[in-house]
Amino acid sequence: MNKGVPVSDHPALEANAAPLRRDLRRTIAGAGLAALVLSALPALPAYGAEAATIFVATTGDDANAGASAAAPVQSLARAQELVREVLPDGAPVTVELAEGDYYLDSTLALTNADSGTAAAPVRWVGAGAGATLNGGRQLIGGWTPTEGDPSVMMTDVPAGIDFDELFVDDVRQVMARYPNWDDDAPRLEGTTTLATLNSRSADWAEPTTGYVRAMHCHDWGSVSFTIAGRTSDALDLSFVGDNNRPQDCNATLPLKSDAVMVENIREELDATNEWFLDRAANKLYLKPAEGMDLSTATVEVGELDELVTLTGASPADPIHDIAFENLKFERTHRTLFDNEFVNLSRGDWSVVRKGAATVRNSRGVTFTGSSFTGLGGNGIFLDGYNSGTAITANRFENNGATDVHVVGSPDAVRDYADNYFTTPRISDLESGPKTDDYPRDVLIEGNVMRNNGRYEKQTSSVNIAMALDITVRGNSLSDSPRACLNFSDNTWGGHLIQDNDIFDCVRETGDNGSINSWGRSRFWKTGAANNAFASLADGVTFMGNTGGPLTAEQARAMMKLDVVEPITIDHNRFWHDGDWAIDLDDGSSNFIMTNNVLLKGGVKLRDGFDRTLRNNLILDGSTFEQVSYMPGGDVIEQNVTLGALPYNNVLNDPASAKYTIGKNLFWNAGAAIDIRPKGGATEKLSTDGATINTASTWHAAGMDRDSAVGDPGFVDANPTGNYDFTVADTSPALSLGYQNIPMTGFGAAGGALPPEAVLPTGTNGPDPIELARRKYVEKIWGSDIANITTKAEQSSYAISDYKGVKFTSIPADSLAAAAGLQTDDLVRTINGIEVTEERNSFWQAYNALPAGASIELDVRRASTNVSVELTKPVEPEILNNSSGVVYRSAAAPTRESWIWRDASRGGASAWLDDIDATQNLGDSWELTFNGTGIDIISQVNTDLGDVDIAIDGKHFTTQSFHNASRLHQQTVLSIGDLAPGIHTITGTMTSGDYMIVDAFKTHPAAEPTDTELETFVLGLPSKLAVKSGSTVKYTGQVFAPDGSVPVGTLTITDGSAVVATVEIAATDEGRFSAKLPKLERGVHVIGATFTGTAPFADSSAAPVPILVW
Repeated sequence: MNKGVPVSDHPALEANAAPLRRDLRRTIAGAGLAALVLSALPALPAYGAEAATIFVATTGDDANAGASAAAPVQSLARAQELVREVLPDGAPVTVELAEGDYYLDSTLALTNADSGTAAAPVRWVGAGAGATLNGGRQLIGGWTPTEGDPSVMMTDVPAGIDFDELFVDDVRQVMARYPNWDDDAPRLEGTTTLATLNSRSADWAEPTTGYVRAMHCHDWGSVSFTIAGRTSDALDLSFVGDNNRPQDCNATLPLKSDAVMVENIREELDATNEWFLDRAANKLYLKPAEGMDLSTATVEVGELDELVTLTGASPADPIHDIAFENLKFERTHRTLFDNEFVNLSRGDWSVVRKGAATVRNSRGVTFTGSSFTGLGGNGIFLDGYNSGTAITANRFENNGATDVHVVGSPDAVRDYADNYFTTPRISDLESGPKTDDYPRDVLIEGNVMRNNGRYEKQTSSVNIAMALDITVRGNSLSDSPRACLNFSDNTWGGHLIQDNDIFDCVRETGDNGSINSWGRSRFWKTGAANNAFASLADGVTFMGNTGGPLTAEQARAMMKLDVVEPITIDHNRFWHDGDWAIDLDDGSSNFIMTNNVLLKGGVKLRDGFDRTLRNNLILDGSTFEQVSYMPGGDVIEQNVTLGALPYNNVLNDPASAKYTIGKNLFWNAGAAIDIRPKGGATEKLSTDGATINTASTWHAAGMDRDSAVGDPGFVDANPTGNYDFTVADTSPALSLGYQNIPMTGFGAAGGALPPEAVLPTGTNGPDPIELARRKYVEKIWGSDIANITTKAEQSSYAISDYKGVKFTSIPADSLAAAAGLQTDDLVRTINGIEVTEERNSFWQAYNALPAGASIELDVRRASTNVSVELTKPVEPEILNNSSGVVYRSAAAPTRESWIWRDASRGGASAWLDDIDATQNLGDSWELTFNGTGIDIISQVNTDLGDVDIAIDGKHFTTQSFHNASRLHQQTVLSIGDLAPGIHTITGTMTSGDYMIVDAFKTHPAAEPTDTELETFVLGLPSKLAVKSGSTVKYTGQVFAPDGSVPVGTLTITDGSAVVATVEIAATDEGRFSAKLPKLERGVHVIGATFTGTAPFADSSAAPVPILVW
């Protein structure tokens, strides 16, 4: 993907750039990354002769005066004292740190007493190749092999030492974990199931040393837990609070049960580069890599949470005019597990308000030409009032959490709420912040920021919350588990995001863009659709409304009280492997997006006001208008969009939204162009690939009437390889008002290029969602199947179509393997019925067969036809939402109709991490099956309602799917006792915001057979001699010698008279019990005859006499 190619120097930095003289090597253990060179360092400004310099060196002595490089002091604390002594002179002060590692035993805590002035700042500067501020220490003890496993080495450590980061010769080692570290794993460097951890934990001597990290149930970041012990053969976990959306899953255990890992367990130390600290015994264990000589290696740990803090007395009395230059910030403790997480407004994030450098109540603080690498937690945290901060020309890499946080105080926010689920009633009608406790006028420029979130997965290169006028310009932001740039909220706007390269983001999570924004300010109502907004508090009047819910016009005006200045996203270059590179979610409003080059990925505009998308180049993506407000005020004009689906809208009514869309150019290399105006069905934006389709509902609603279809005409013969998409003077885009975007000036000096774009070829494939569904893996016979979707697959089978279902994986112990099927076999027919490109053609033929039926498959194996025979299982099977289910929309949909959702689109934690969902009342689903019953397995939640259930066309019941909290894979309804055979179950949505289909579980009925199955009956009365009038029960069991469960009717007799009958169902497992009528005096001979339901034969129990006196 062309990673690692340097970008030419950024114009804003070029004039003052000077390369550093030393490579910075920091790698994740086993990652094998190349050496990384620090970005260009701006030249230091010159001051007058009266400036004071204090010299520091690791070889210095605090008894020295520090007045020269020949007589430096040794500690930063002593340098701080000397700074305070010379500050009254009013001259600039420079603290010059000689090259070397400064191991800090405590945080360098600066206060107002350490401030300079604008004319005479205090500068902490690394000399030469830079000085390192190290938050740990070297371990210098000897190493010995451990008993039982000499490959694991042990050393003694100081009593009470607390570290959770270990480096050997600058290579980060891995805390002992299960599963072992896997660079190629999509989540957490390797995951397993919670059930597996519960089982393995039985062998752990001290489970309380461990930490469990997992993915949020919807892949919205990670969630982490300490272990209190084991209870009932399971781990007792305690959530540490590192995610602000636990309520979506389970507030106490909000994890994805098949995406978890454990670390810091002694018994899991079994892989190279793994280590474990036994705090009780003060011993460190390490399994070194081959060739690592611990006797000569530099072994370092990370202990301090913060290396430097700058804390002013208050916003009115800040610390000020301090700079840090040419320094390396390294080796901090991880943020997780020993710090308090606090929620960020109504966003999804919870954070620890600490960084390697933490700044509170400051003015004019600068970090430049420095590096923040291999940190356990955040890089820089700007907390509350910070004005005029500059973070420039630095390198951030391989940090445990977020690189730069810019976060204000909740005290500054009007009608503040600290979680997504709370919608406060509006009582404060003032505009802007209500206190000064927030960041403003911050510059983040020219930084290379990559590979954040090594431990936490709700992280970014830059996170902005409760702030004003933040500029993020000319940076290279990449390789983030979540968005590379995140707006936790839009208060108070004024931000400028410009000239950045932003790519390879959202690598370990889902449902996020390279830039992600949550609005969720005062006007926004949690969970609302379209025109539903927050309410005013009782007695509060706004625009003539007293105490009621806001109208769209009122909500739009209320938005401007929080987002007081527009947020501008201008001239950035994106590559995003997902739907939306720019993700404006949940009320995000007052945005201007211009001159951006989207190499891959589109733009999401969800339920907000006043978003302008103008003069952008979207090369491989769509624009998504979602849950549009009416009127919303969006403007989409003068953009060039390439590809087959330029608009992919959801819950959007173009006729009512009253936004402006026009003067856009579309091109799909001459092929037809589709559009999804409202969600669900598509129509043609261009039927001929050359002109706008005037017969579409989109055009009828006034959209893109003055737009055009045509080749944009790129000047460069190789625009993708040269990253140059300048259009020619004759381009039809220019006549529509589009202006060429400068194709240089993206990213930071030393940053890498994003992957190349892929331009359309004119060959329209299937709808992107449908294509993803065709590729999606389902389960049958213990194996995995999917459709074929590529020309390469066609070629491998020597066929010219996409018909059939392909076995993508067949475990050796599966039923499929036992039948002789092999991985990559392509099933073309089932019992003579053709399997088409529609997967349902396979499932519907299969589902109609009874349990035990013979199945003959025509299979394409490479380029050869083979036949495979097997028997349909008699055990219950789980059918996925895509396994033969038919979905139907109401005649006139008014809301979003059926959409398939995988894990990244809302299907996470379902049976196979996918669902079908609708919001449109009257929509229905239908499944035909063979058996005696069916279970409905589904999600339940507050936003689900009632579904009318019918069996074979007759109303069966109205079933509620509503629940006080979200639960997944619940058996909502179990239907049994149907006559064996083919039945059809239908569900129709009658209330609620959503209807969801997840899975079904069958109740099989065996295939009829001509061969009777032998049975025999054992039955006895409860008493053999009783007094007249006593109660007697007759109990027993019907058996079949082959182990099957008999079904039929048992008739109990007293002599020749029938005294009781019992229907025996499969669920009874042959057992029966009947109360006999009161018997008169005498001898009664009790017998029983079983009349079997085919294929079970009739049989009788031996008669037993009862004496009644």
